Amino acid sequence: MTRPINQRRAAAPPVAKSPAQRQREIATLLMRLDAMLKQSNEQATAARERVSIGGLTRYRRFSRRVRDFFALAAVAQERLDAAPEEMEDLIDAMTTALERLHTRMVVVFVEGTVAFFAAYARVKALPIGAHEMCGVELRGVIEIRKFLDDPLYDGERGVALRAQADRIIGLIRVVMDRIPPLPDFGDAPSIGPKGAVNSPLKGPGAGVPRPAGRQQILPQTPRQAPPPPPEVRSLSLDQFEDEEDDEG
Repeated sequence: MTRPINQRRAAAPPVAKSPAQRQREIATLLMRLDAMLKQSNEQATAARERVSIGGLTRYRRFSRRVRDFFALAAVAQERLDAAPEEMEDLIDAMTTALERLHTRMVVVFVEGTVAFFAAYARVKALPIGAHEMCGVELRGVIEIRKFLDDPLYDGERGVALRAQADRIIGLIRVVMDRIPPLPDFGDAPSIGPKGAVNSPLKGPGAGVPRPAGRQQILPQTPRQAPPPPPEVRSLSLDQFEDEEDDEG
């Protein structure tokens, strides 16, 4: 007997992972985070070496890698929270490893960013679009700054990191104030990097020509009639014979 077309087969229940499989999955995430931490450190160094020539582009590669790290770290934390009780001993060790990686990345990001923007704020010529690009980085710094309010960052080191993060926010705003934002060519208002509402250059009816003021009316010259077409005469063989006789 054939199954009706509109009758769907019931989805099979998900197969529960064994503690060994969960352990391997979390360990793989931790190794990936460790590799991303090393790559971020290298990218931060590369951005600081040549600040004035494409430095902002190299810094944005570093900041994207940092954001990817924290996104993956959140996934690893979810896996640890969902781990069964059989993994209690491993959960504590893996949680400690994750916290250390998280802390090291925060330090790398804050120290690398403050070193970059301390030099970038003195660059004479800023690229077009630096206002918008720095606005994106400013929002990222503000989000990572919230990590420093965790009790994990208590103590003198946490105080120093918070002071550096606040300095970064001030340096980025200095750069943004040096170069105007790009004009908005849209049809509706947009929100700028600092949250300000930008009015569009193209509003309703922008494409409709506006009536001009008083214009000088020039006298119209009469149009000349086109010249008559050349006369076309029909020729016959008799005419050709007459012309030959005349020549003879």
